[in-house]
Amino acid sequence: MNSRVLGGFWVLLVVGATIAGLQAISPENPLIIPALIVMWVITIISLLPFPLKKAVGAPIRWLREHPILYWFLILFYICLSLGYWVSQYQPTNGRALKPVEFFYLLAISWFLIYLLAYDADAPQLRAMGAKLGQSRLSGVLVMLTTIVFIFIAAETWMRIYYITTDGYGFTAMNYWWYQNFGLGHNNSLGYRDYEPKPDAPGLIRVAVVGDSFAMGHGVNNIDDTFPQIMERELGDGYDVNLVAQSGWDSDVERDRLDSYPLRPNIVVLSYYLNDIDYLLQTPELSPDAIFDFPQDPTLYWFVLNFFVPNYVYYNVAQFTSPLKRENFTNRLIDAHMDDNLWNQQVDKLNQFVDWTVDHDTRLIILLWPQIAAVADSAPAVQRVKDFFESRDVQVVNMSDVLLDKNPYDMIVNRFDSHPGVPAHHLAAEQLYAAIIEESP
Repeated sequence: MNSRVLGGFWVLLVVGATIAGLQAISPENPLIIPALIVMWVITIISLLPFPLKKAVGAPIRWLREHPILYWFLILFYICLSLGYWVSQYQPTNGRALKPVEFFYLLAISWFLIYLLAYDADAPQLRAMGAKLGQSRLSGVLVMLTTIVFIFIAAETWMRIYYITTDGYGFTAMNYWWYQNFGLGHNNSLGYRDYEPKPDAPGLIRVAVVGDSFAMGHGVNNIDDTFPQIMERELGDGYDVNLVAQSGWDSDVERDRLDSYPLRPNIVVLSYYLNDIDYLLQTPELSPDAIFDFPQDPTLYWFVLNFFVPNYVYYNVAQFTSPLKRENFTNRLIDAHMDDNLWNQQVDKLNQFVDWTVDHDTRLIILLWPQIAAVADSAPAVQRVKDFFESRDVQVVNMSDVLLDKNPYDMIVNRFDSHPGVPAHHLAAEQLYAAIIEESP
């Protein structure tokens, strides 16, 4: 390195890579030691007498004599090295980098500086500039470089600031939200909840049973979900326990409650219209069947592993389609209005109600509409409400609370109509009132 500052930074990179690499050595990372040996040999040679230093820099000097090729190879190296890191390790906000990732990033940065600056001098750089100025391919490379760096900037921004859910669980952002936030607060029982309080005289235990609405799909802070808000409002005499996981439907909820090791005094069943999904398995009925998925293996890999194409393909091309969103809602509503399907659903709901009767447990239904289409959901919501009330079960109908609200203020984001933080607070207030009004 002709610059002492850059040379010193180069040496610091290999030192940092060594520290990180020694922490990451394992059978799964067999190339760390060979890579460190190569890095140290070249770094030490760069500090040695002139002839050996020139020999190590010969490949780079040759490339600089062919600046178009040199530029393209550097661009290709940046894309390949960063692309491998992203696809292999999926760095995202909410997850700390592993030592092997620190090693990898320091190593690729060390090699990039080698490509850009090793044995470079002013005459050589001026000659490169002159050749680039005369080449018609320079404009193409400028455009390609601009596209690459815009993509890198967008991918970086999304991985830091856009770890969020979609309404249907399709996107990479949704997957990593669950890894970093959704599953990151599971208790010993496997639920997104704090550990239950031990049994004590006078303690009233409330079990919240449900699916993604109950576990707080899209709400980063567990304390902003309605079970946690409700527990704080109820006070020390209550313990609110979550018995809910994303994707549960009415065919499994009673069994999950039955296998829960603690017996509740009160059960809150969070019911959303997609709780009937288990009956909608054919393409003609399934709400998810209206969305398209990439069939080409290369496109599928690219969309799966990188946030920018994932966002464009799913969020822009799929979820922003008004027709697809409307069809999704309509299929759920139609399923509840279909007598054959509804009678099968009633059988499962009756089993749930019977369980609470047999265990002398008070049951409250938290009934959710499609928040982005409250009025359209009314027929299906009313049918569910009428059933539970016919069984003398108390129903908290969130349609009454949400009807006059701006739906975009109540949902997680424009691609996800799960309840956002304000809706969770409203649900907690309604449940608090429902519990307290009949408490001794």
